[in-house]
Formats: sequence, structure tokens, C-alpha cells
Amino acid sequence: MLGWRIGALCLCICLFCLAGCESSLLQQVSPASQNTPPPDVESTSAQPEEVLAAFIAAWSAQDFAAMYGQIASRSRALFTQAQFTDQYTSAHSSLRFAGVEHQLQNVDYQGTTAVLRYDIAIDSPTFGVIDDTGRVMRMLPESGWKIAWSPMDIIHGMSSRTRLIPSADFPSRADIYASDGSPLAQQGGSIYSLYAVQDDMPGIEDCLATLAAATRMEINTLRGIFADFLGETRFHIAEIDQSRFDNYREALAQDCNITRSEGAFSKVRSYISRSYYGQGIAAHAVGYIGPIPADELERWQARGYASGNVIGRAGIEATYENVLAGNPQRFLRIVETGGAVIRELAGTTGTAPRSVTLTLDRKMQDIVAQAIADAVNYAQPSWGPLTAGGAIVALDVNTGAVLALASYPSFDPQLFNPDTEYRITAALQRLNSDGRSPLTNKALAEQYTPGSVYKIVTALAAGSEGIWAGDEIFDCAYIWQGRGRFSFDDARESRTDWRLLEPGPPPPTGPVNIAQALAASCNPFFYEMGALLFERDSNLQVKYAELLGLGRPTGLGALGIEAAGELAPPREGTEAINNAIGQGSVGVTAAQMAQLTMLIANGGAFWQPYIVSHIGRPGAPSYEIVNEPMLAAQLELDGDALDIVREGMCLVTTDRDLGTAVRVFGDAPYSICGKTGTAETLGNPHSWFVAFAPREEPEIAIAGVMAHSREGSEVVAPMIRRILDDYWGYSQKPYPDWWQEPYNPVKTQSQALAEFLADS
Repeated sequence: MLGWRIGALCLCICLFCLAGCESSLLQQVSPASQNTPPPDVESTSAQPEEVLAAFIAAWSAQDFAAMYGQIASRSRALFTQAQFTDQYTSAHSSLRFAGVEHQLQNVDYQGTTAVLRYDIAIDSPTFGVIDDTGRVMRMLPESGWKIAWSPMDIIHGMSSRTRLIPSADFPSRADIYASDGSPLAQQGGSIYSLYAVQDDMPGIEDCLATLAAATRMEINTLRGIFADFLGETRFHIAEIDQSRFDNYREALAQDCNITRSEGAFSKVRSYISRSYYGQGIAAHAVGYIGPIPADELERWQARGYASGNVIGRAGIEATYENVLAGNPQRFLRIVETGGAVIRELAGTTGTAPRSVTLTLDRKMQDIVAQAIADAVNYAQPSWGPLTAGGAIVALDVNTGAVLALASYPSFDPQLFNPDTEYRITAALQRLNSDGRSPLTNKALAEQYTPGSVYKIVTALAAGSEGIWAGDEIFDCAYIWQGRGRFSFDDARESRTDWRLLEPGPPPPTGPVNIAQALAASCNPFFYEMGALLFERDSNLQVKYAELLGLGRPTGLGALGIEAAGELAPPREGTEAINNAIGQGSVGVTAAQMAQLTMLIANGGAFWQPYIVSHIGRPGAPSYEIVNEPMLAAQLELDGDALDIVREGMCLVTTDRDLGTAVRVFGDAPYSICGKTGTAETLGNPHSWFVAFAPREEPEIAIAGVMAHSREGSEVVAPMIRRILDDYWGYSQKPYPDWWQEPYNPVKTQSQALAEFLADS
């Protein structure tokens, strides 16, 4: 007992001596004024209050060298300039220092020492104004007045044994819901990590097929993961949410022997964290959370975050971070080394997190995501491994609400969650080495040559301007020649119809009116319209494209970067002819084409597309509308021309002789009107299909693109047929059998023309 007391006494003496080094510089005086006359100071006429003002001004400017130049030699002996600067920079980091002001109360003199009493107010963007009143500063006559400085001159109560600690109390992050209130992102959800051992599987190929369906991963990606491990090795494959696990539990057990068991080597492990419905069916719209990037840490610290916090990193998770995370309750305290709070300087009240409700129809979004993933996997023998990816967007024709928005290839949002069990290095390497840029939202950020879906614009312009009457006939042949027929000469002597590109080729289309030309996608007719429109007015074609929303973002910027597209006025007739069939200097996004299709379907009611509808939990008192249907404009479209375009789009899916998508939709149990598009590129063509349905009272406008694949009727049209079959509850039309056959390249116009001329 005696030894303990002696040790404690020694510790107290040590602490007393250490404190004395700082406190001797700032001895507290009696509250009563000493009224001692000021001493003579030889080297300067500056008064103590002027020295204080200069010190505070240098502090506000964070000129630490100027501040250090004003402190006394006794203080310099205790603190080097580097240590002095570190004290301030460390405090500033915690305070989020933005400036300081002071208010002098009085100056007293004790012998040769000046004692100043003053208040300061520190400006902090995080904590507001921090008032530190009743401060005392001592100055010594040392070739002018010098400050007997200690850490207490930063904040009263600080010393070498204390730290300035900011902290934030973050409540649980709020959820993101689909339009019906079902979750898309849910805090506290169950995530299932899947592990496998190849030697335990009844059949590798059956397991790969089941995993591809359950995880929506490409089967070739899964093969690559399998190839990294020996047959007897247990390895991590992917993570899926509760809904996917429940749907595929039996198949995973039967085909892969992936089952839960006791112990550390279970092939199914689960944890609780933020989960994304359906393996992230809307990853590019909803986004994901992740740690704060190092290069953004300072900015987030200013908002009360710390390096260990997670934030929304993309999509709605990022754009609505303040709503979903709320504003934390923040504290700024002076804390002793042992953890005791010496002083609480500031605090801010937080705001509770609130959920965000989107316009997405979860059922449709799930169907769209699955349809694309299934299509690419099924077409692996053909166009599947060649495509650069694509997107499908669906809008409500009568409100502009985004019903579905899917970009392919997608990614698992759990990959960025700090709680994940993914092999992060390997998974990120696969993601970053994928030349198709899986993190890019191809529905908005990528623009593509539209090909024949752009003929909708050309047909509307030609009909509206009286360039071609609705019942006027055009003979659609294999070859079109424009030289010598217009006020300009086409740079190309001859141009071909798309039918000449087909095996055979099939017979020429023959005589057609405008609607039939659109149904048959007759290139020569639209070459003719491009030339005639240019002769009438070189900007006429662009005028109608702009009227229908092309050439500018749709306004869905809440989801991230959105491309404006390309819509340059043609400089010459040749360019106008190319543009008329959606080639040349025309670029569009999938979202823009869905918007254009909406305008055709509803007669020009330009509903502003939107994806966020409410803030707050559905059904809660705080449920607040933030966006609702907004009619941005009612376009004055020519009624007759609009009817012609709609008739042509309906013939696309119904006319047995002319319709380019009749083999896909001719037996559909519902009515749909659409337009196929095959955009020639330097590689394989872009496949397009746009449509509205039902025909009589349109509800949905949908547009899809699959880059570098095949023709529009062959790739995207079957996907949209699958989507509508599933959404409306009809039997699925199987994907084409030829997707299982080796890829047969599509001819270019130049190749087709050369072969035709050689055979003629």
C-alpha cells in the first residue's frame, strides 16, 4: 500500500512539473485590475492590444510564420516553429477552421507583464461559430511586446496532454424504394455469400448455368473464376440478396452442391448490411455505397464525416446522400489522453435520414435486367461475346415516369460495401479490365448511332412539311441514285437498301407510301426524303429532331453524367442523306429514344422524364412529393403526319410482307407498335428497337440498344418481346435458335453494293 502511494505521489509531481512548463507562461491573475502603469518598451511603439490584433489577423489568414514571430523566447524554447504550426493545423483540421475574430475586453499590467482579456469567435463550416470567451493572454516586453504562448491560446482548456476531437453520430441509413413501396436498397438486409468446390459439383456446366441465372453474371466470367482454382479448393463466387437466394436455393444445392453447413467452411455464409434487391437490378440508377475516397476526405470531413464512414458513391445513393444519410449530430470536444472530456466546445443537432422513393416499377426493372442477362448468356455462341453492351429504358407514356432503366453489363453493388466477402482485388480487377465499362450507365452516358430508328424523325418531318403526301407512292428498289436530280450532287454515286445486305437477297420492297416505307425501313425512300428536306431547308431535319428531344439531355442527371447526343446541322446534301437514315453525324442515347417514342405515342405531350417521386417512407406522415408529372410542353405536331408515323410503326410488327419485326411480334397476344434499327459502325452493327404499347391506349414507351451485335429485329426486338411477355403475364417467346450458332457478320452497304454490281 505504501509503495502504491509513493508511486502515485511521483506521478502527480511529474504531471505538476509538466503542467508548470505551460502554466508558467500564462499565470492567472486576480479578477481585480492591478492598475499598474504600462512599462516602457524601447523597440516598438505597438501596444499589447495592437500585437493581439495582428496575431489574430495572422491566425485568420493561417500565416503561422507571422504568428510564431510574435511569441516570446520562453515559448520558443518549449515549441519549435514546426511544433507550433502542427498545433494549429491539427486544431484547424478538427475545427474545420474558416477564420477567427476577437473582441478585446481589457488590458492590465503586472509589473513588466501585460495581461489581456478577450473573447474570440472561430468560424467553422461544420460547427458554425464557436465562441471561446473569457480568454487570457500574457505578453512580455522583449524588443516589443511578445506573447507568452501556450496551446491554451488556441482554445481555452487545451494543453500538450489534450486533443481536439470532432465526432459525428450517424443514424442508420434510410432505404430506397420502388414505386410500389418495395425496397430496392435496404439497410439491415441479409446478403448471402456463395462459395463452391468444383470437385463437389454433380456437373460443372449445369452449375455454371444455375450460377449465371442466380447472379446475372456472364457465364464466361464465371468460367474465368472457376479456372483460377483447383478442383478441391473452396472459393468465393458472388453475393446475392435474400430474394435471389430464396429463389435459387434448391437449384444451387442440386446443381452446385452450394448449401449452408455448420462451421467456417460453409458454402453459404450470410451477413447483415445494406442490400440491393435482385442482385442490384437497378445498380446504375440506385447506385452503391462505399468508403470515402482519399482525395475527397477533406471535403467530406467539412460535412462532419470521418475517414471510416461510408457514403453514396453513385446514382441515387450519391445524389441523395444528405437525405438518405441525414445530417449527423456533431460534437467538438477537448479530450484528455485518458479519454476524459475536459470541455465541450460545440455541437450541432442532426436531421434524421429519410427514404427515397423512385418511379421504377420493380417488377418491370427485374424483368428487364434478367432479359438482357439471359440474352447475352444464351447468345454466347453468336453475338453474346462480341457486344459492347447496351441499355433498355421504359417510360410511362402519360407521365414521363421512368418505369425501368437497365444498363449492360451491370455489376454487383455489394462489391463496394466494406462489409463484403468478395475477393476485392480480383473482383475489381475483373471489373476494371472489362472493356465494356460496366460502371458506365449506358442508358444515359453513352450515345450511339441510331440507324433506322431515326427514320421516325425523317418521316415526321417529310409528312409535316408536305415533302411527301401520305398516299404518294415511292418505288423502293435495291439501289438509289441521287446525282443529277437535286441542286447538289451526292458524293456517293449509288446507295443500297438494307435488303441487299441480307442473304439471298430477298426481293426489293417495291411500291410503298410513307407509312409502308417506315414499316419496311426502305433506305431509298429516306435517302430521297433527306435530299428533299435539305433542299427545302438545310436545318429542317435537325429542327424536327430537336423538337422530339434529341440533341439535349433528358433531365435525368440525378443518376449521373448524361450525354446530350450529337445533332449537328448537315453542312452538305450528302451529310443530310446519311443523317436521314440515322447514320452520319447523329448520336442518341437510349433514354432520348424512349422519350422520342413517348412523344409519338401520346401525340406530342412532352412529359418531363423523372425517376425520383417522393422523399420519406411510403405511408409515413413525412412522405413528401418532390417530383410529379410535369407537362414541359405540348408539341404542335402535324396530326396527319403523326398518324402516318404511328401507322408505320404499327405495321412494323403486323404487316406480314413489309414489317421488319413481324417475325418477332406477329404472334404476340397484345398490340405493339415499334421500329427496328441497325446502325452500321466500324465494327459489328448496333441493334436498336423502340416501341409503344398497347397500340390503342399506349401506356409504355420503351427503347433498347445493344452495341456491336446484329440487326435490330434480331437482337433487341426479341429482348423487348421477352420483357413484355413476362410483364403482362404471357408465355415467353423463346429467344431465337440461331443465337446458338456461330456468328455470321452483317454486310456493310459498301460490301453489298460491290457484290451486287459484280453480279449484275
